[in-house]
Amino acid sequence: MAKRSNTRSHIVRMATDLYVDRGFNGFSYQDISGPLGVKNAAIHYHYATKGDLGVAIIDRYREILRKRTGDFMEHGSDPVGQLDAYLRFIRDGYVKDGSICPMGILAADYHTVPEQMRPHAELLVHEMLAWLTRVLEEGRNQGLFFFNGPAGAKAAVVKSCLQGGAQLARISGVKVLDQVIEQVRRDLGLG
Repeated sequence: MAKRSNTRSHIVRMATDLYVDRGFNGFSYQDISGPLGVKNAAIHYHYATKGDLGVAIIDRYREILRKRTGDFMEHGSDPVGQLDAYLRFIRDGYVKDGSICPMGILAADYHTVPEQMRPHAELLVHEMLAWLTRVLEEGRNQGLFFFNGPAGAKAAVVKSCLQGGAQLARISGVKVLDQVIEQVRRDLGLG
């Protein structure tokens, strides 16, 4: 049982790496089986369809999001600290992997991914925006953030800017993502 679980986690890790590098439509089971030294049938054993594998990738990101936002909150309920930890997470993830936001990939591929992935993608986006909305609203209530309009709308703007910044950084380099992060901070009233 442990070997089966280990193989399953290796498949998802490899698929996730390919996903953030090439997009969902940019890899096949062969791209996973070759480097892992297994047959395509082994992947199909764990994930009958690529859609099933796609759901596992998205759910892995949902779990990472829950863990990371929990980590951000553990370091204190200070909204500025949570926001800065999130911004570092985005930047460090890009610098480490050169990968763009998984939500950006899902947005680009949304109409071409298997139907079963779409509700999971919607949950990922909803959970991310709900967390960021809470952080922004709490920061505004404490007089730490300054912005007009609903916190949910500002969360969508912040997330969109970061997502777009990571995509532009693939072409223009990490400096553009750094500029976006600094502008997001300025737009919230942080120096």
